[in-house]
Amino acid sequence: MTLNKRKILTSAFLPGIFGLLGTSLYVLGDTLIVGQALGREGLASLNLSIPMINVMQGLGLLLGFGGATAMSHALGRGDSKRAKAWAEKTLTWSLILGLLLLLLLQLFFTTLVNFLTGGGDALPGAREYLGILLWFSPVYILFQSLIVLLRNDGNAKLAMTALLLCSALNVALDALFIFGFGWGLFGAGLATGIAQVVGLLITLLHFKNAKVLKNLRPRLELPFRLMGKGMASFVMELSQGVVIFAFNAVLLSLVGEIGVSSYAIIANLSLMFTAVFLGLSQGAQPLFATAKGAGDEKMFQALLRFSQQVSWILSLGVVAVCMAFPKLLASIFISGDPEVLKMTLTGLRLYSLGFLFLGFNLVGTIALQSAAKSKQAFIFAVARGMMMLIAFMLGLKSIIGILGVWLTFFASELVGFIWMNIMLANERKTPSSITAELQSR
Repeated sequence: MTLNKRKILTSAFLPGIFGLLGTSLYVLGDTLIVGQALGREGLASLNLSIPMINVMQGLGLLLGFGGATAMSHALGRGDSKRAKAWAEKTLTWSLILGLLLLLLLQLFFTTLVNFLTGGGDALPGAREYLGILLWFSPVYILFQSLIVLLRNDGNAKLAMTALLLCSALNVALDALFIFGFGWGLFGAGLATGIAQVVGLLITLLHFKNAKVLKNLRPRLELPFRLMGKGMASFVMELSQGVVIFAFNAVLLSLVGEIGVSSYAIIANLSLMFTAVFLGLSQGAQPLFATAKGAGDEKMFQALLRFSQQVSWILSLGVVAVCMAFPKLLASIFISGDPEVLKMTLTGLRLYSLGFLFLGFNLVGTIALQSAAKSKQAFIFAVARGMMMLIAFMLGLKSIIGILGVWLTFFASELVGFIWMNIMLANERKTPSSITAELQSR
């Protein structure tokens, strides 16, 4: 079988990229409108709340990628019955986990908000935003899981459409609720929650013409294997929340609210650019998993090389945009605050250097996960996305102050790039457990 690059770009990579851009625009729309309407105080409250969005999305990806990877492996072997069983288990436990999370969040809401904000001036705004948004946590988790399953069931374009339409709705409702009704951060949270509900309803259209996702029944088998396969994806999403929390804490101690407001802009631009690479890797995931399930190592390696080539092109484009137009990008979020703007320009230029290697690292992580090397993918995701980043942040901050904070992302991704190259070289030499199993038959 030859690699049809044009078909892969149009049917897998581009729908994945645009779909994930849609996901990033949920928070981006909130930040853009909140920044213009409520200024640095609103930005600080919103940015301190974002880690909870990462938790909800991460739990959806934990189950979604675990189930989707197993489903594609089964489809690669021609076992549609087993593929359907994985899908049933994924959606059943997505709903259960969402309801359990909702209960937990409501029981400890005050403690959670105090922890995220440190009990400071941003607490009232964060309480408004999360007070309504967290009620939608079951929808968040189920929607994220279903999006991943749709891509693996051959409907990446519907997944993209759902995410983009929801983003457009979120921005429209943000403008209505904040500028029109004057509802502030409560309105921003409500707009995002309603958009998630609409997104979930759109994805349900897939069930009319589904290949695997049809006539599904609840399946309550324990989800531990499911979660193990998706753990790296969960960590990649959760690490964004951990990183935001760590940056906020360090910047508060160094320069106060100005630093947090500047980072709110950088973090949201980062979420948007990261979505490009996540979309690429998630678009490639069904192809990786199916190739491995079929025992086609040559196709797997060809897909990996092509994905890496695309990631390099995207990486250079993102860095070029951040270097050439930082003021234009920052001004979208806030105006009339020269202190915040000045700090943001310096921070964005230094922070953006990390995007040179981010795409390669994310594609590599998904490739390892799809090759049933979940342990290696998980360790890499934890080390690169959290442990190394926090260690570099603390070390560089003590040496060169706030410039070191902005360079943290670059240092972590550079070390991750070297490590990932070593792991992928070993993957080429040693067949995965799936390939080995098939070769032994």
